[in-house]
This record gives sequence, structure tokens and C-alpha cells, in this order.
Amino acid sequence: MINGQTCYLAIDFGGNWLKASWINTNETFFTKECLKELKNNHIRIKNGLHENTSIEELISLFKTTISILGIGDYFIKGIGISIAGIVNYHGDKLLKSAPKLKIFQDDTWISRIEKELKSNITLINDADATAIGLAETNNLNGNKTIGVMPVGTGLGFTVWRNGRRWRPGKSLTLLGSISTSGKNFNEIASASKLASFDNEGNLVSVLLKSEYKQVRREYLESLVNIIKTAFLIYNLDELVIGGGLVDAAQSAHFPLTMEINERLRDTPEYEFDNEIKVKIAELGNNLQLIGALSLARGQNVIAQLENPLSYDEIATEAAYDEDLDLPKMSNVQRLNTLWKAEQEAGKALKECFSLLDIIVEKTVNRIHSGGRLIYVGCGTSGRIAAMDAVEIPCTFGFPSEKMITLISGGVSDVAMEIESDFEEDASAVPEMLLLNILPEDVVIGISASGSAHYVQSALSFAKSRGALTVIIQTNHPRTAVRFCEYIIPLNSGNEVIAGSTRMKAGTATKKILNFFSTSVMVNLGKVYGSYMIDVNCVNKKIIERAQNILQIIYGFDKKTAHEELVKHNMNLNEAIRSIQLRGIGD
Repeated sequence: MINGQTCYLAIDFGGNWLKASWINTNETFFTKECLKELKNNHIRIKNGLHENTSIEELISLFKTTISILGIGDYFIKGIGISIAGIVNYHGDKLLKSAPKLKIFQDDTWISRIEKELKSNITLINDADATAIGLAETNNLNGNKTIGVMPVGTGLGFTVWRNGRRWRPGKSLTLLGSISTSGKNFNEIASASKLASFDNEGNLVSVLLKSEYKQVRREYLESLVNIIKTAFLIYNLDELVIGGGLVDAAQSAHFPLTMEINERLRDTPEYEFDNEIKVKIAELGNNLQLIGALSLARGQNVIAQLENPLSYDEIATEAAYDEDLDLPKMSNVQRLNTLWKAEQEAGKALKECFSLLDIIVEKTVNRIHSGGRLIYVGCGTSGRIAAMDAVEIPCTFGFPSEKMITLISGGVSDVAMEIESDFEEDASAVPEMLLLNILPEDVVIGISASGSAHYVQSALSFAKSRGALTVIIQTNHPRTAVRFCEYIIPLNSGNEVIAGSTRMKAGTATKKILNFFSTSVMVNLGKVYGSYMIDVNCVNKKIIERAQNILQIIYGFDKKTAHEELVKHNMNLNEAIRSIQLRGIGD
């Protein structure tokens, strides 16, 4: 180690190439200076992998990469690996890939490399790494559905939807595997295959030289058809292209954006719900490396702040009454027992109100500064959080992009199944990175036991970014925790069915979130008296509710109330402001 110097290492494994870079641990991610350093430290070499690559060959490749980068004497605090293929949710195994990358499906390679390099490794799909790179450089934001498509040896693809990976069925969006006319999109879009038309395999030459004009035309027409397919399948608002194709286009000064948009102009409007918007990610292949570096650093941060609990320390696993024999009770006896337990839990909630008052005030201040309210949970806790989060925008007119829920395993199938693959034990860092957490944000973790790694890792990461961090859990911990600033204890006690925190803890969680979010919205001016005034008039019932509120507050008849709403584009808040300015009802 050089004078105690430390760094993070990122490696991107494609079908043929290896790209790598590193950055000093004391560097501020991702300033202009940092990006310049990342580019200066960047290498691109043939990876030499084949179907029968051994672990020894892989170790040698890692050591060669480190040597070329010139960081052999640095202590590597974390390694993020971006790879073409399907990576499991925990980021510790490649499930499917091209034959050349088969070695990464071995169960032992990570432990062997970690032991050899004395550093932790985290895997991520290359398209997801690109998306993180875009988020980290503030190029993914808003309540949109965006396709991220790195194009290199193959075609990577992932969908980002309002801050989150969108994975229906928990599966990677395998756009590249779609086949047409006997070829799949990976082969059709391959920048490496396009480069092979040049005798020296130089993609820049193919993009520059007139002799390849017809090849370029056919390639771009095929690429545009793939883009259209992505918009149709995933109902995208935008698509961002990155990867080696972008790097080569920039080196050749080839107008890739213009060429694509010209071919999109002839698309019939009736074929698509949204306008086809395509952007080119100027950082190209560097985005995968930025994503992998961010992941390596994030995992290192949470390891220092988390508070893992042993099973014996998890209070929610104890029985409410060890002498209860629920199957032998009558229905009425059982219902009375459940009712009694719920009443006890409800009364105990008052004990946290003084703390909740502080958190509400701090949350309102952060939101006034442009921050978001982000819930993070697993299982029942995550679903209860999602129930609150989806209601806030329509009830109070709060922007959807500022009210977000993360649930372990993803939100796309949240109503259909509980976690089925130890998702609670996975790190939330990749998903937190996609949100680009800022100091103005408020992150509320919900974990009845307080032990969920997914929740603790999310809070640890958010705290490292300066966000306000809070956990809602059943009991106050016996010892201080480092992963968040505030702990709201539900004090709901043990469950009638031991460990089933969907019961008392679930009820108490819903109540606390109701109290919290309602108080925040009232303080943000979303309520007049006891009436919601920023309600979105999206159906007949809500329109009638808005009319009724105007009738109650100002004494209007139904016709006048409706006319006021129509005059202000069915916006109740604007109608009230206008009425107040006109001095009506004073």
C-alpha cells in the first residue's frame, strides 16, 4: 500500500472486451474532476475469456488488469463488476450469460478472487450499471418510464420507472433475446459485429468511411426498429443509448442522434402512445464503470454502519402468551383475544408522538428545500408503506416523483406475491443509487423487527448521502444504532401468533404512517380546515367531493361550485386561491 492509499475498482466484462477504471476513495463522486480522473484511469483490453476459462485464468486476468491500471500497491476497498448477463438480486452470482462468461456462473469464483485481492466484490448487470451511472450523473429523474440501452458486443436493456428498476416477474428485461428473421436483437444491434465489416475491426472506420455507407444504413434502420419495439413493449417515455457504440460515434464525430431521429420521423403517430424520444448518453462505456464504482463504494459504506441482529435479539419472534392454544378456542374467544391485543398495541402508540412531532417538522423543511419522501420496507412493512405512498399524490396533489416506495424484490409484482428468494437479506444499495439520494431527501425505513438487511442498508446509504433517516420498528433497540438518526418504536408488543408482524405491528405501522404523512401534508398547506384541497379530480366521486367542499366552505350552490372547478381546470386548490383573492367568503 502506498502511504495508506485506498481506492475503489470497477470492471466491466462484455462479450469480448474488458473495461476498467479506479478512483481514489477520498474523491467526491461524480464531479467534473472526478469524471476526468475516471477517464484518465480508464483501460480497454481484450478479456481473453472462453467457454472453459478456469478460475486461475480469471485470477490472472484480475491481477493483469490491476497491474495495467497501476494500482497494485493500493488497498482496494471494494470492487464493482458490471457484466453482460442475468445477475441475481443479491449481486453475488451470474445466473445466465453468453458461453464466454460461463466462469462467472461458478459458485466459488467470487470467494477465490476476494481472498486473493483482499477486497469485497459486488456484481451487477451492465444495463443496470449504466442506469446507475446515469442516475449518479443526474441524468435519470422525474416521473417517467425510461429505457436504458447500452450497445456493445450485445444489446443490454433495463427499465427505470420513477426512480426504480421495473422488473415484472422479477426478471431482467431481455430485449436482446427477442428474435426476428432468425436473428436476435443482440446480434442485430451488436456494435462488435458492425465493426467486423472493417478489416481491422475498427468501428470508428465503419462509421466514418464512405465504403461502409450501405452497411451503416442497414444497421441504423435495424437499430431504429429495435428502439420502436422497446417503446411498444415497455410503454417508454424516453430511451437512452450508451455503451461502446456511443464511444465510437463520438470518436468518429458521427451524428448518431440525428441519424436515429431522421429514421424515426416517418413513424406513424397512431402506433405509439407516446412520442419516441431517444437520447445519447455522452459518457458511453464510462457509465457502466461509474455505476460499478458507485456500487462498490455504497456497499463499503453500509458495511460500516449496519447493525446486524442475531435471531435471539429479534423481539418480534417471542409469543404474546405462551399458554394460548388458538386452535382449541372458539371463534368468539379467538376474536376477543385478537381484539384485546390490538387495543393494547393502539394505546402504546402515543408514546412516540413527541418524537414524531420532531420528524414531521424536519420532513416538511426538507420537502420545502426540494426533497423527496422515500419509504423502504420488506414484506408486510413494504406493502403498508406502498399503500400510504400511492394514496398521497391523489389525496393531496403531492408530486408522484417526490413520494416513492422501495420494496425488497421490487414493486412491480407487489400485490401478487411475497418475497420468495431471500430478498429481505439483499442490499438496497443498487436501488438507492438509482434514486440518486440527496441531502434534502427523507428516507423512512419500515422493519417490524428492525433486522431487515434491505432496510438497514437503505438507511445506511441514505445517511451517508446526508438524507434524513428514520426507522419504524416494534421496539426501541437495546443498544444505539449507526445506520439512521431516529427510531420510532411502535411499542406494539409480541404477536398473538408469534412472529406474524402483519398483525399488531402491521396495524400500528399503518396508523403511524397515516399520522406522519397526514401531518406532513397538512403542514405543506394541502388541507383547508378539515378538507383536502389539492385532491386530483380524476373520477366522478372526487369531482363531487371537490364541489361539496366549495359548497361547504363558501356556501355555493352545486352549479356555481362546478363552474368554479371548470374555470380552474378541475383544480380545487387553484379554485380556492382564486376565490380568496376575489374576497369571496371573507
